[in-house]
Amino acid sequence: MKKISLVIGGKRYTITLEEPFAEAVEQELTELFDPAKDNETKTLLQAFLTKQIECLELEEKLNELLKKFPD
Repeated sequence: MKKISLVIGGKRYTITLEEPFAEAVEQELTELFDPAKDNETKTLLQAFLTKQIECLELEEKLNELLKKFPD
C-alpha cells in the first residue's frame, strides 16, 4: 500500500492505493499537474477530462482491432 497526496483548493487529500497501481497513478498525476502545490478544482477537472479522452480513444482503437477478428 502506498499513500499519495495532492492539494486541491487549499486542502490536502491523501489516498491509499495498492502497488503497482499507486505508482502508475502517481506518475499520471505528476504528468498532468503538480500534486504538491495548491491546485484549483479546475486543474483536477481538466486532468480528469484529459484521461477520459485518452480512454475513449483507446477504446475506439480496441474496438477497431476486435472487428478484425472473426467471432
